[in-house]
This record gives sequence, C-alpha cells and structure tokens, in this order.
Amino acid sequence: MKKRRVPEILWRLFHNRARTLGATILSLIPLKSSTNCQCKGRRCLGCDGEYGAISFLLRENDPDDYRKLLNQCFIVVSDQAPPLHGYDPDCRWAHLEVFAFFVY
Repeated sequence: MKKRRVPEILWRLFHNRARTLGATILSLIPLKSSTNCQCKGRRCLGCDGEYGAISFLLRENDPDDYRKLLNQCFIVVSDQAPPLHGYDPDCRWAHLEVFAFFVY
C-alpha cells in the first residue's frame, strides 16, 4: 500500500493519528511475532506486519472503489477509544470479513 499524504487540515488537527482507513484497520490489529503465532511462521494477518498484512485487506481483483476507500479515505481514532475486542487473527478470516468487522 502506497503511503498517502494526510490532508493538511487533518494533519494540523490530529498529526499522526490521521491515517488512511486501510492503515487504521491494520494498526488496530494486535501483532505477534511469527515465532509466537499459531500460523507457525507461514505469515498471517496477526504476524505479518503492516506492509505484508495489507494483502489480507486488498487483492488484485478488488474493485477500484474499494481500493480508493482503503487508500484515500482518512480517519482518526480517538485516544479514548476502547481497546479492540472480538477480533481473533488466529481465526483465518476472509479479507472482507476483516474489513466488515472493523468498519461496521
């Protein structure tokens, strides 16, 4: 995923808390080291890191509108937002299930 420049007004107000939707979703996923992960180093959403994990949200045949939503929509998560509950990277969710969990 190409790193997008945050719009100036969002940067002034929120600095590095303003991110693309895709980057925000990935930042909310608790990462593990590949040696401690149940995938045993095969690379999964839970241990692949931000740049590898984007492949779990975005595929070659995804529509342009979906790509634009992930890469051009900027959001800010409040510092007071509660921690994420209910997501388990060990469940091998499909990429649309991951997206729906975080967005809806």
